[in-house]
Amino acid sequence: MTAQPRRVPVSLRTLCCSLLVAAMTYACGGGSDSPTQPEKPAVDRTPIKVVAGAGQSDTIGTTLSQALVVEVRDTSGTLLPGATVRFTSIDGTGYLLVSPIDAQAFGNFVSNVSDAQGRAKTLLKLGSAATAAKLEIAVPELGVADTISFTVKPGLPAKFTISPRDTTILPGGSYTLKVQTTDRASNPVSSATPTFAATGVTITSAGVVTAGTSGLVRARIDVTYQGITDNAGVWVVPTLPMVINKGQSVVRVNSDGSGASTLASSQDVSLSPSSVAATPKVVFYQGDPGYSGTIWVVQPNGTPQRLNPTSTHGEGWPRLSKDGAWVYFTRDYKSLWRVKLDGTGLDSLTSFTPARVYIAPTVSPDGGSVAIEDGTGVQIFNVTTRTSRTMSTTCGFPAYSPDGTSFACTSGTTISVVKTDGTGLRQVVNMSSYGGLDDLASADWTPDGTALLVTTYGSGAVFVDVTTGAVFPLTGLGAGFIQASFVR
Repeated sequence: MTAQPRRVPVSLRTLCCSLLVAAMTYACGGGSDSPTQPEKPAVDRTPIKVVAGAGQSDTIGTTLSQALVVEVRDTSGTLLPGATVRFTSIDGTGYLLVSPIDAQAFGNFVSNVSDAQGRAKTLLKLGSAATAAKLEIAVPELGVADTISFTVKPGLPAKFTISPRDTTILPGGSYTLKVQTTDRASNPVSSATPTFAATGVTITSAGVVTAGTSGLVRARIDVTYQGITDNAGVWVVPTLPMVINKGQSVVRVNSDGSGASTLASSQDVSLSPSSVAATPKVVFYQGDPGYSGTIWVVQPNGTPQRLNPTSTHGEGWPRLSKDGAWVYFTRDYKSLWRVKLDGTGLDSLTSFTPARVYIAPTVSPDGGSVAIEDGTGVQIFNVTTRTSRTMSTTCGFPAYSPDGTSFACTSGTTISVVKTDGTGLRQVVNMSSYGGLDDLASADWTPDGTALLVTTYGSGAVFVDVTTGAVFPLTGLGAGFIQASFVR
């Protein structure tokens, strides 16, 4: 007996519903005999695709933990193994550095060959500039390139930028002090606000304010933030009269640039004017001190007159004694003389061996001696006893201090001080970053002996603190002049 297939009973309601659905499908066009095909995924034809490592952000100097991984595809969208991929820091050194994946050799450029999965990799190190650092990814054989960016954040607060670092200001004046907290690479850290403490000046919301004073005041401003400290300096400088050589003219002017008055003009570059408070007259020279030089005297609203009109020698580098009675000068680059300011009393003092073109004498504050560079030392001549002694220590362009105990010395870009007995030679500062020193003038001491006035080719006249070597520009005077000295 043959077994009959088992029938599954179907309810009448189920059967009716099935027939109704079939009829509706046929009416809507779903009755095609063609089989339904699954939709194909779109082909990724992006030639360079970043798989990992894009858009990272961290602080300066950080080697990113996630390497940069890119996929390379040909024009058909097929992954491309064996392709050379070039990674280049667009902004250069200091922004973003790259390295082979198996080394720590960071630089501006590295190349890698895509692997069997079409992938190429590089290590990344953020540079020292807090900015958006850009990296170019290029595949030369496909002629394609792309650029991605990374964010470099500032590091921890480490120091301050201060402007002006050191400056001069008139009594009762004010100026704006700009201070920015930065990381070790000088990137601003805006969230770190420093505090200030000052001696000799007052810090207000309007800036640095000075009190009225009759003398030189050395003020200090201390800047602090969470253990980081720095300071700025300011000299409160009263209006000091000076004499300068500006544009081949003898000019009297105040230290703040006010009250300028031209007394005489010349065709010569070096005039080396000298003036003291005891007389309104100014002495200077014209010509070559070795054979044609002549010394002249002029006063405000006057006409220049020769000091030694009958002399046939080359004379130059005149210097007035503090009391205004005598003019010391050189003759023929080999002897030291003096004459009274009225042209009488010509007096031969001593001979010397010139060490350089600039060979001006310097007169002691009490008028008892005059010194001049002599060979590799300094000859000091006592005008009372008519005797000389030689300080064997080398001191270029010697200039007596206000108390008469020391010389200021300048040589090349170096400023030094030494005692008049030749001991205690000490370098104060190297001025190479200020454009070089005027090589036709010595340093001149401030009246209180705390600083030196020197003329630079790059920054005009500046004060140099004898103790610390700090440099304070006399900004009011501007530039374009040489051979500056005080009238005192």
